[in-house]
Amino acid sequence: MSTRFRVSYPVRFAHCDPAGIAYYPRCFELCDAAIEEWTETVIGVSRSTLHLDMHLALPTVDLRAGFSAPSRLGDWLDLSILVEHVGRSSIVLATDVTSGNETRFAVTFTQVLTCMKTMRPKPWPTEWRERLISFAKKETSA
Repeated sequence: MSTRFRVSYPVRFAHCDPAGIAYYPRCFELCDAAIEEWTETVIGVSRSTLHLDMHLALPTVDLRAGFSAPSRLGDWLDLSILVEHVGRSSIVLATDVTSGNETRFAVTFTQVLTCMKTMRPKPWPTEWRERLISFAKKETSA
């Protein structure tokens, strides 16, 4: 049994181009929504608390994507997130997206914990780093 973080979202009208195919920037938005849910579940802090109260952000500094099949209006997309690497202030997250048994696309995000006041990287707090490493280890042993 895998411990990947999983969520599902429908492809809505707002995600599509006039042909009813999910427009690729909207696919990234769906991934970001999944990462937002992952952040609260794994790190234990909501994005609103992170930004508004703690003045921290997790901007994406590198993004790599591959699309293997189109997603269409009404499809349900299953997104799974895997921690590939935990750095001093960064994290690499692999997001795989399927619909049914068909792979639709995959995106790898590198995000950096950043102080919003200085716009400089900030090392992971010890408790968060331990959670991230623990989650990554569970994934590899599953």
